[in-house]
Amino acid sequence: MKLSRADLIKVKEIAEENNLSVEDVKQIIHSPYGFIKSKSKEIEFEDDMSKEEFMKKKTNFNIPSIGKLYASNFLYNEIQKKKNKN
Repeated sequence: MKLSRADLIKVKEIAEENNLSVEDVKQIIHSPYGFIKSKSKEIEFEDDMSKEEFMKKKTNFNIPSIGKLYASNFLYNEIQKKKNKN
């Protein structure tokens, strides 16, 4: 993820206030997204799962100041419809 000019200014301020390098602050900012990306790639959604099977696999991620990221059964079913159409 690329940071805007305003974000870079804020990163530099945070780095100075906490005696950290700018790169360390950037890594801290990006770490939740890297974790979510790696965890979500570990989950395998088989074709034609029941709602109960889907709910067992479902993982939610709560990111402060952004909100909850989750996979919905509705979207899973829509993807399955499109896959079966092709």
